[in-house]
Amino acid sequence: MVWLRYVVMLAGLVAVGTPIASAKSSNPAFLGIGMEDTGGATGVGPCQVKNVEAGTGAAASGLQQEDVLLALDGKPVANCDSLVAMIQMRVPGDVIKLDVRRLNIRTNAATAVVIKARLSSRDELLRQRLVGQPLPAATFVNVADRTPTELGDARTRTTIVGWFSSACDGCERVFADIARRSRSITRGAPLQIFGATAGDDGRTLSDNLELLTHHARRFDVPLLVTDADTFGRFTFRDRDRIHFMVVDCRGIVQYVAPIAPDADDTEAMLDELYAAAEQASRRMK
Repeated sequence: MVWLRYVVMLAGLVAVGTPIASAKSSNPAFLGIGMEDTGGATGVGPCQVKNVEAGTGAAASGLQQEDVLLALDGKPVANCDSLVAMIQMRVPGDVIKLDVRRLNIRTNAATAVVIKARLSSRDELLRQRLVGQPLPAATFVNVADRTPTELGDARTRTTIVGWFSSACDGCERVFADIARRSRSITRGAPLQIFGATAGDDGRTLSDNLELLTHHARRFDVPLLVTDADTFGRFTFRDRDRIHFMVVDCRGIVQYVAPIAPDADDTEAMLDELYAAAEQASRRMK
């Protein structure tokens, strides 16, 4: 799986009197695209869409892979960094106007397209997709012993699953914290925790397993690997945060939340995750 540098847009400071979202929020405004600069180096535009996540505002707006992003609300987009900076001035629910250059495949001519897209948030989209629904059955490979693991078959214990990019910086600290704190706050309640990833798209499954084996101890939870398509059924590609879910012993998703390792709200989001897991465990006793 290709984990692009820019997958989402952040919400930041806005006008006085308007609610603000931290520039280091775990759950900022989300457009739903992967993008990268195409000028030959990072920071050298133009900025081009590389993938569009299904079910997002970007998908609903008609943004397409290979679209070149020229302007946001009339302000030129020099590169992907400048687009991120503009989105940092928005909050979930805002509607933005994007000026796009799109290549017509039949004529090989570029056309100008104006698109309006509604920004949402990761947890909003994941709640709509997953919460209250049975966890989709899917096969993963356990990094520790190379055995297949069926998450959909988890029916005896409340489960926390954290979906993460293998390129995520600091994600292992979050998993280690979850393992440590969960052992103390659950007071013996049946609870299992997994980290799940699609690894690196440029590597074979065997190579991904070997690479993750060297890092598994730092996570302090069992690590699972699957393919990119299966991963995409559960969450969004995002190298900057972990997308957690709580699944009760019936296999029903009860809670979802993105948590960024270096966000201002990381501890608060972890507290909320633990509370959701404990609530799911108590409900099933």
